[in-house]
Parts: sequence; C-alpha cells; structure tokens
Amino acid sequence: MKRNRILVALATLTCACSAPKYVAETAPVINEITIVAPYSRVDVLANDGHFYYSDSLSAVSELLIGTTVETSGLPLNKVITVVGRSNQESLDRDYEWLASIEPRKLESTRLPSAMHAFLSTYSSRYALLVYSEGFVWEKLPVFVDEELKRYDSRIYLLVADTRTGRIVYFKRSCPEEADPLSPRYVPRRVKSLLEDLNVAR
Repeated sequence: MKRNRILVALATLTCACSAPKYVAETAPVINEITIVAPYSRVDVLANDGHFYYSDSLSAVSELLIGTTVETSGLPLNKVITVVGRSNQESLDRDYEWLASIEPRKLESTRLPSAMHAFLSTYSSRYALLVYSEGFVWEKLPVFVDEELKRYDSRIYLLVADTRTGRIVYFKRSCPEEADPLSPRYVPRRVKSLLEDLNVAR
C-alpha cells in the first residue's frame, strides 16, 4: 500500500512534554480488563519520497506493544485477537480512528459501531486498545535536510466500557522522532501511557 505523503510534511513537530490524556470524571477502579491485540501501522519511507506500508515491521511493533501491556501488571482477564479478514479490515479502520480522537470531546464520543459490536461479545466490562503509527527510512540519503525526521512514532491507548461504548480513559504520546521498532523506546512509552489508569493492584 502506498501513501502519497511528501517530504515537506516531515518537518519536526513540537508537542507539550506531558502526553495529552483524558480520564472520565466518574472513572471506575478497573478490577478486570480484556486486552485487544494491538494494531500498528509502520510505513517505510522510500527514496522516491513515498510511504509504503510494511506488514512485517508493523508486526514487530505489535509484538513489542502487546508484550509490554500483557506484562504491565494490569488485572488481565484475557487477550483477544480478531478472526476473519473482513472483521480485521473493519477494525483496522476503527483503530486508525483513535488517532483522530479529540480528548476534550470524549464525554460525548462513543466507540465506532463495528468496534463496539466486537468488544461487546466478550464478558469483560472493560477493554484496552492500543494503536500505533510511525515510519522508518528505507535508507537515509547521504545528505538529509535537518528539518526532516529520521523516524516518527505515535501511540494511542484507550480503555472502553464494552457495555455502553463509552470511553473511560484515553491517552496518546506526543509525535516523537523515535524508532517505532525500538525495544527500549516502545515499552517505556507504553508504560507511561498506562501510568494514570486506575486499576486494582
């Protein structure tokens, strides 16, 4: 898959030091949670200036995130994966929707219908979803403009009430010039996104 994004769009972005977050005013203490296998979209920036989706690199990112979440000490009920190509494609689109969420409007935001229907078939009241996106260069040119980013990484984490479709917790990382496949960076960032989640220990 090719994305016709251009190099001009790669200027370094700035962001506040603290990650934007949202916690519902009546956020519950979570005693049990289902983890949905994370979804990542990692692109390769080729020397022709276009982005190409990499399923192998995306799988590496998903494994890093999934392992970190599963060993983070959450009161885990189960880990669920998506079965079936049509279900996967539908949920992939819904996962990418996480990147457009506006934290200040989450009180009135509900899960997309396909995602809500999928989650409501499982017994756990709460479900955790993680979506990540980023890119790596196929090969850095000999001369690289200082304004261009070598990497890009963004991670979005959401906890939903599977009965109502309501979002009770949402946090995202700032856009960072960090390797989305780094075994040091990714776990550290995921743990930082989880640190405000009110769970029973």
